[in-house]
Amino acid sequence: MVEKKYIAPNAITAANMFLGYLSITASINGDFTKAVWFVILAMVCDGLDGKTARKLDAFSEFGKEFDSFCDAISFGLAPAILVYSVLKNNMDVTSFIIPVSFIYALCGVMRLVKFNIVTVASSEKDDFSGMPIPSGAAIVCGYYMISYYMNTNFGINIFSTELFMGITVIAAILMVSTVPFQTPDKSFNFIPKKLMIPFVILVIATLKYSLFIFTCFYVLKNVFKFFSGRLQGN
Repeated sequence: MVEKKYIAPNAITAANMFLGYLSITASINGDFTKAVWFVILAMVCDGLDGKTARKLDAFSEFGKEFDSFCDAISFGLAPAILVYSVLKNNMDVTSFIIPVSFIYALCGVMRLVKFNIVTVASSEKDDFSGMPIPSGAAIVCGYYMISYYMNTNFGINIFSTELFMGITVIAAILMVSTVPFQTPDKSFNFIPKKLMIPFVILVIATLKYSLFIFTCFYVLKNVFKFFSGRLQGN
């Protein structure tokens, strides 16, 4: 019999996977904007299941593995299918479509495998070795979303298939790299606590544009910190 305290976090994790599945079906049907929003909702579930598990002290090896398998669908396969579908609609030359989309999915799964090997289920949230897979999904999906809404709302076309492929490949490489990434709360700790709630509200209100911008900031800050430390011999 499963203890009641494990039901809530695992149900939220299952919702994460369901949203990833819906994202895949939306990409296949050509509804790319909806596919992106499903991935974003999956990110919300991914954050909530951990918070719920901490609140209920409901950590388990099953929960850790289940979370990773669902993340592989929502933040690995779903963005990869989005990339494949978008490129198929925008490229005359199809040589790079499968390699680019598959390398993202492969690196995302490899990143989760590495995470599971070195991580023990607990209430502690440590820094990451390599970019966490939700950030990979956020930067890939965020670029498509900001491009779509800039074009729809302002008539400004900033979408480039070459840049989209470049972002996808860079995200894949960073996920399997050994570049240390701080948790997002540490990366944005320069924001005063009294301004944190207004900051979060601002991000949510402008999510169509801010997801890509703030994910880029998060990635660049951690990458710059790593390479500046290497140059200084630390």
